[in-house]
Amino acid sequence: MADIKKLTFEDSINYLFILYAFLVPISRAGLSFLTAVLFLLWLFSDNFKKRIDFLKSDKTVIYLVAFIALSILSLLWSDNVSSGIEYIRRYWYFLVLLVIASTIQKKFIEYAVSAFLAGMLLSEIISYGVFFELWSFKRATVEFPNPFMNHIQYSMLLAFTSLLLLNKIFYEQNIKLKVLYSLFFLTTTANLFLNSGRTGQVAFALSIFVVGFLNIKNRIMAFFAISILVISIFYAAYQISPNFKERVHSGISDIHKIIYDKNYCTSFGLRAGAWSIGGEIFLDNPILGIGSNGEMDVLKEYISKNHQEMECVKEMPSYHNFYIQTAVHLGIIGLFLYIMIFYSLLKINIRDKFYFNLAALFVTVYSVSSLVENMFHAQFPIAFFALFGGIFIAQHRIENEV
Repeated sequence: MADIKKLTFEDSINYLFILYAFLVPISRAGLSFLTAVLFLLWLFSDNFKKRIDFLKSDKTVIYLVAFIALSILSLLWSDNVSSGIEYIRRYWYFLVLLVIASTIQKKFIEYAVSAFLAGMLLSEIISYGVFFELWSFKRATVEFPNPFMNHIQYSMLLAFTSLLLLNKIFYEQNIKLKVLYSLFFLTTTANLFLNSGRTGQVAFALSIFVVGFLNIKNRIMAFFAISILVISIFYAAYQISPNFKERVHSGISDIHKIIYDKNYCTSFGLRAGAWSIGGEIFLDNPILGIGSNGEMDVLKEYISKNHQEMECVKEMPSYHNFYIQTAVHLGIIGLFLYIMIFYSLLKINIRDKFYFNLAALFVTVYSVSSLVENMFHAQFPIAFFALFGGIFIAQHRIENEV
């Protein structure tokens, strides 16, 4: 009877894991529901103590738990506890990482990656339809044809998906599948530049060099080959995509206004102003920060006292940079823990070359994207991290199981 119960729970977790991977790019409600279901199944599964012992030995999990624990503890010195609780509650989506890392079986990892790609494909089809005005979908527009999440988050997932497919092209031996992945890579990359998410575009440009260096033995050849590819892609995007061209021009204009006019009331200017003031707040509270807080009251106080020229920056709902936001909330200790989450993920000893490379790409894309958005504090990006962070830890566990 015990064996049947174990089979039922573990199989349920593994199959729901595939569904979870499919829903990561497309469904808020689905992610919320499956996070709760997967965690409950995991709590009542057999060998639970063994799973906990494994998680206690994994550095990525340790740093993640420590980061969340410090966030909760920081409510003691936060000036708005209720807002802090509301801010922290989103971290419950990380629970899925514990389930995936300690439970998922080997064959289901590849299925989950394919399911994630299927979810992205569905999202892209809808995005293309909106862009070419074939249909309307929720709040997506021609300028921002991102169907399920905001354009910054969507651009990060597109950048990673594009690089995942490029990595698959290097490793796939079947010619038909290689051609299929190549076509998917082209459509995903095109979708990235049709969208207005400059974050993912920059992450793509930097991370694609990681693909080249990991897969091409001659580093000089890799550098020049990838450089030519990046220049070609960006040139073609500039010529073809009106959204990309407009965003390039607006970015240059925003920087010009900051430098010459001290005008921070632009898309980039608002971010730059918030980053500058966030740095000041951190230097005044360097060790433990001001505590977790979903409001921006301290930033507004600093503007009123010292930076009247940045009055419009008071409109910012966050610092749009999770490194700065973490430094402000949790000080240097919290910032260290956040960086170590990614460093430990990068240092996981994965023998399978495909997943080793994929981990490097994931860390690069996510880390770069976090420079201009609070990726670690939004539902879709958290689920994205939980999925692939859990996969990389699970792959390491499976490779070392006796």
